[in-house]
Amino acid sequence: MKALKILGVIGGAVVLLFVFVANYSTVESRYKCLGEVSSTDGSHPETVYLKLEEYRWWVGLWSDSDAAIHAEIPNTSVDYFGNVNKVGDQYQIRDSAKNLKGNFSTLSKTLAIQLPIKLKTDFFDGTCNKVEK
Repeated sequence: MKALKILGVIGGAVVLLFVFVANYSTVESRYKCLGEVSSTDGSHPETVYLKLEEYRWWVGLWSDSDAAIHAEIPNTSVDYFGNVNKVGDQYQIRDSAKNLKGNFSTLSKTLAIQLPIKLKTDFFDGTCNKVEK
C-alpha cells in the first residue's frame, strides 16, 4: 500500500512537470515588419508578420535551436523556421538543411530573410514593430 502511494506521488509529479514544461517553455513575441521584397522581377513594398517563439533554457536539454520563427505575408505565404540560433541580439534563421535564410535583430528590430513567395525565392528586408496579441 505504501509503494502504491509513492508511485501515485511520483506519477502526479511527472504529470505536473510535463504540464509546466509544455506550457512555459516559450516566450512569444509578435511583430509587423514593413519593408521591400526583392526578386529577379524587381522590388515592391510588402508587410511581413513575424511570430518569434524564444525557448527557455531547459529546452536546450533536447533541442539545438534557441527559438522558432513563423513568417507570414497575408494571402501569399506562411513559413516556419524551427532552426533559429541566438547570437547576441540577433537571431540567425536557418532552414531544415541548416542553410542560412536570414536574420532578425531584437536590438534594431530589422528583418532580412529569404522567403519562398509565389513559387520563387524572394528576399525581404524591413523594419519591425512589436504588436500585441
